[in-house]
Amino acid sequence: MLAIARQRAASAEANITFIEGRAEAIPADAASIDAVLASLSLMYVIDREAAAREIARVLRPGGRLVAAVWAGPERADIVLFQQTAGSFAPEPPVPGVGPGALGDPASFLAQLVGAGLKVQVETETVEFTFDNFESAWDALAAVTASRLEPERAEAAKAAVRKTMWPKGDGSRCFRNETHFIIGHRT
Repeated sequence: MLAIARQRAASAEANITFIEGRAEAIPADAASIDAVLASLSLMYVIDREAAAREIARVLRPGGRLVAAVWAGPERADIVLFQQTAGSFAPEPPVPGVGPGALGDPASFLAQLVGAGLKVQVETETVEFTFDNFESAWDALAAVTASRLEPERAEAAKAAVRKTMWPKGDGSRCFRNETHFIIGHRT
């Protein structure tokens, strides 16, 4: 992702610096960042309170945060897909991390406010269509099922098919509620 972002920024002659790091320990000086963008990544953060403090620490006064997280499986088909497939994988090492983990972002919002950010949430529903089950499996299963043993992968595949394509194969529209956490450092 960083290589592609760097290429695109260079071709656009944009003045952007990309640095790899964890949300709990952002490798940047205090008050040195104009904007933090977290696209579907905060769901995977282990210590969200530390991440909230780090986001606030690195943002300059007036600096902006924009983060996207999915709703829970009842309002985001992609989360339902991934949680169904993921139920065949070993338990994650840290509970409460993964797709849909910030389906209700209220506690994380409180952590951001406690860290010194003013935040709000805007919610949008986006849709996209897969032509058939196999195209959806090929595009989405790598997140949660790519390392399963073959027998477990087949069981995961069957469970997703039964849950999400109960009337048989064919085109399926995925509806995904996405929460956009928008804020700035006060």
